Amino acid sequence: MFFTYPIAATNDNWTSSTLLDILQSALVALQNGQEPLGFQASVPELYKSELARGRKFPDLFGAFVDACRPLEANQRDLILSALAGQNQFPELFAVDAPLHSIAEAFPAVHEATRSLFEYAFGKLSDLRTPGTDESVRARYHYLVHAHFAGGCCPFCGLEIMEAPDPDLVDPDLDHYLAASKYPFAGANLRNLTAMGTTCNRSYKGAQDILMDELNQKVHCFDPYGNEHVALSLDGTVLLPGAGAGPAWALTFDPDVKSRNWRRIFKLESRIRANVLEKQYQTWLKHFITYAHRNKIDIAAKDGAIEAIAKFKATCDMESLPTVARLKSSFFALVEDALNDPVGGDRMHNFLIEVA
Repeated sequence: MFFTYPIAATNDNWTSSTLLDILQSALVALQNGQEPLGFQASVPELYKSELARGRKFPDLFGAFVDACRPLEANQRDLILSALAGQNQFPELFAVDAPLHSIAEAFPAVHEATRSLFEYAFGKLSDLRTPGTDESVRARYHYLVHAHFAGGCCPFCGLEIMEAPDPDLVDPDLDHYLAASKYPFAGANLRNLTAMGTTCNRSYKGAQDILMDELNQKVHCFDPYGNEHVALSLDGTVLLPGAGAGPAWALTFDPDVKSRNWRRIFKLESRIRANVLEKQYQTWLKHFITYAHRNKIDIAAKDGAIEAIAKFKATCDMESLPTVARLKSSFFALVEDALNDPVGGDRMHNFLIEVA
């Protein structure tokens, strides 16, 4: 990911933690041969009035208990392990962390869990943390938007997300781990990420972020962690010859760990088609205009070198972070080519032709 989410945005995670505690208590009661308490009786006093706003909670909870009741004790132990394991953030992102899906082994329990937490996810737009006036989802979006200086999707760095305004539609709130496979994490803010509409609906969808195209477990970025991906055009050949445009090379660091993320969001293809091929000629025109306005004569090679050095420093002012990184990297390559004792004249002649 190009940048990550603020962990403070997950502070109002009481909906998920409360429901998980209630389900765990119900499973433990069944393990002990006891009848679980009803839903309302299980809710802590602090959250009773808020969860009462979710009228379907008691029936959905009852369906979960009914699905678990006929299981053997060792089977309910597996359900308890899945409940905890699907919410073990950030440990479950490691490549050697076990998976805790129960979809195939206990389909009835899986579906009951999915229904409960899909409903809980929807209610995040209504439920409020006691003592606040905003919904859990509204507070989350406010904190995320305030953290992202450019208000841009961190998965692509190319799409502006809507601001938290009552007149605007909230950005998509994506299940990082798909609720269809990991339903116990379906309302956990630690598993939710505000995401650009294109990234969410056109590319990620319900794909399992933990698995590659061969269905093998892979390293996964923690969206609330501190690890970011660096992007550059190192290795690009700007003037390959025969009148061809640049032979683009995209370098991601770390490489191996970012491959699955890049695959799911089709980053290389999107960057090449939507940014590099479409915009690099416009960038060159921007450079020429900049040199003219600043009265730098690029007809002389030294002037071109001076202009590139100064213009390069303005590239990171682009509002879209991915475009800023690519543009800066592009002109760093141009600067290196101009200063190359062997190929410098060729690059200079190219810029003169563009001008």
